[in-house]
Formats: sequence, structure tokens, C-alpha cells
Amino acid sequence: MAPDTATLIRDALALDADQRAVVVNALLESLHEAGDAGDVDAAWRAEAARRLAEARAGAVELVDADEHYARLRASLTS
Repeated sequence: MAPDTATLIRDALALDADQRAVVVNALLESLHEAGDAGDVDAAWRAEAARRLAEARAGAVELVDADEHYARLRASLTS
């Protein structure tokens, strides 16, 4: 690892959690091509909108997370 890289990592680790999250997000975004990231973001937004519309329309059964995990545990132990 180059000395500059090691210094950068050391300095980044000294940041608070929120600041590190901003740095990580910026670095991750730089690894993705703009077109690919935009397509993925658009697909997730469309999926979230579809799920919200289904929930609002009463087309799906909403289950509390604790209840869901209890059902899952029960199905795995029986």
C-alpha cells in the first residue's frame, strides 16, 4: 500500500461515523459507471413505488416484522 493511501485511510478512520459514511458513499459511487448506477437507482425507486401502491391499495398483507420472524422461527423448528 502506498504511503499516501495509508495516510488517507488513517485520516478517514479518524472521522466520526457520519463523516465516514459520506466518504464511503462518494468512493462507492465513483466505482460505478453513471449509467449503471442511475439504472439501478431508477429500478429501486420504481420497485418501492410499486410496493407502496400495493400496500395502500390493500392488495398485500402487511405483517409486523416481529410476527414475521416468529412465524419463520416456528416453521423452521417444526
